[in-house]
Amino acid sequence: MFEMKMMRSNAALADGLAERKAAERKMRKAIAADMASVLTRKDGSKVRWKASKTDLMEALHWTYMNDAVTDADGSPCRFSALVERACRDFGMTVPRNPRRTVTRACCRMGVRNATLCRRCCVIAQTCGTEHPLLNFVTFCR
Repeated sequence: MFEMKMMRSNAALADGLAERKAAERKMRKAIAADMASVLTRKDGSKVRWKASKTDLMEALHWTYMNDAVTDADGSPCRFSALVERACRDFGMTVPRNPRRTVTRACCRMGVRNATLCRRCCVIAQTCGTEHPLLNFVTFCR
């Protein structure tokens, strides 16, 4: 009897984990699309990034991994080019090693130290928005 309950609870945990992973996969694509729209805007407005530089590097990483921004010749934009473009647009200095920043960002764990993707999932659920990354961007004229 005890083994049956354990098996059911393990199955429920596995289902919950699978749902969370699927939601995070979907959110990574949404982050990439939102960041691509911010980087490729044509209206000439200024933008500010309200979160940490580490969060920006994580968002740029997902943009790069999803090939969301292309160069003038149609090829996917290099990660270093995305970083330089975003830092210029947001008025930040380029990190010395952006890839290491991304690696550390993706390894963050815990309640107080969640990844950008996980925090965007929470924002999407609580605020009911499909574009939670835009909460970290301010558009100025």
